[in-house]
Amino acid sequence: MAKIKTNEERKAELETLTEQMGKQIDSYFESPEKIREHLQFLGKFHQYSMRNAILIESQFPGAVAVGSYPFWEKQGAQVQKGERGIKVFVPNPVTYALHKDEWVPLSKAPKPIKDGVKQGRIPSRKMMYFKIGHVFEYTQTDAREKGIEVSDIFKRYHRDGGLENEQDIRDALTTLADARNVTLLEEPLDEIGTAKGCYYPELHAIALNPRNTSIEDISVLIHELAHAELHNQERNLERDKPLTAPEKEFQAEMVAYVVSHQLGFPTDDFSLSYLAGWTKDKELLDKEQLLQEVHQTSATFLDHIESHLEKVRTLEQEKEQTPLEYIEQLDRRMGWIDTDLTLYEQVHAVQSVFPEEVEPYLNAKAALETNLNVDRVDEPLMYIHGKGFGFQQFGIANNHDFSENQLVAYTIALPNQPLVSGHFVPDSAVNPLHNLEKNNRFEKPILKSLEECWHEVLLKEEKRALSRTFLLNSERTL
Repeated sequence: MAKIKTNEERKAELETLTEQMGKQIDSYFESPEKIREHLQFLGKFHQYSMRNAILIESQFPGAVAVGSYPFWEKQGAQVQKGERGIKVFVPNPVTYALHKDEWVPLSKAPKPIKDGVKQGRIPSRKMMYFKIGHVFEYTQTDAREKGIEVSDIFKRYHRDGGLENEQDIRDALTTLADARNVTLLEEPLDEIGTAKGCYYPELHAIALNPRNTSIEDISVLIHELAHAELHNQERNLERDKPLTAPEKEFQAEMVAYVVSHQLGFPTDDFSLSYLAGWTKDKELLDKEQLLQEVHQTSATFLDHIESHLEKVRTLEQEKEQTPLEYIEQLDRRMGWIDTDLTLYEQVHAVQSVFPEEVEPYLNAKAALETNLNVDRVDEPLMYIHGKGFGFQQFGIANNHDFSENQLVAYTIALPNQPLVSGHFVPDSAVNPLHNLEKNNRFEKPILKSLEECWHEVLLKEEKRALSRTFLLNSERTL
């Protein structure tokens, strides 16, 4: 039986790991080659926090993909016997409640205090702590022997410098700019010479050099979008100490490098050579903050681009296969011949065997069961599976009572967009909109418009209730 560590031992282990991370950060700034290696690594692990990405790199150089022990089991792979886990920081939020003028951990509070917090009568707050967890790299498992590819598990977009989805990526960057209210100008306001592009902070606008090649346009647009994200007027005012022009350029270039490299675009022309000059006298915290911002921005951009490419891929598949053909094919793969399963059983089974197929499955079911013509959708609509209502206006569908459902599965249809489906148990979300917000399924502008649709329905209901109350009071007066 493993020895249980004391609090002092845990604290010492965390401090050692933090010190290791600090030394790793300092090593990146020794040469352009070191930072290139780190940025390439960062692109592969953009879904991890920067600190954990650094820890993974320091303990397992060249790592391609990592996951926890249960994660690999879920993928049908086993960690090889004798492999040592890679240490990472694991968030461990603790809720505190106000009890007798003191903040006490909610888990140790008396039951009346717990009930008071649940009902909102007693103040509470969350504090974030960290503990050490372990992940394992792809090659530490038997996934290769079982023919499980990294791209099958993580849905990564690997390209070899080809141009087959150049336009799709360009479209993704355009929607990224739209989501951040960045204006893309048709041409620069003045002659910019050999500069590839420019960002105008006062206009929150970007212009590209018309002399650029199409490939250059993409990497330059990423660079300028990084400026718009990190160096807009609002962000500049928030900083305690303003960044110098070289610092801003280097940040933007690092983001462009990470994203371009991950997407498979050429990165030979990226200039990281003036790194040593301005980092020479920097404190470690300055360097960590620099990388933190680069990591967060790169991750946001990559998530948006990959989400867009996934939608494009889904649309292409939907065009190639009718909903009925897709469902019949999945039924055969699942072995569902003459079976009568509930919606909960269907979704749970698909989730267990083919988790990536849950959304396409719900999309196909919605299209088949409602005969929806997506080309005629001109407002947000939503279909709640199993309710028998068909597609309704989003606000109306979102306003149903879901508390008695074992599982809530929904499909959303937006104008000029592929169908989007999701599912949740009532304990985890109040309604589909809540579930969408928790899982960041849409950009903020879309979520806001959906929220407005729902609020309109709530206001109408409130007005009807007030009218009924007024009529009842009038009748009593008479």
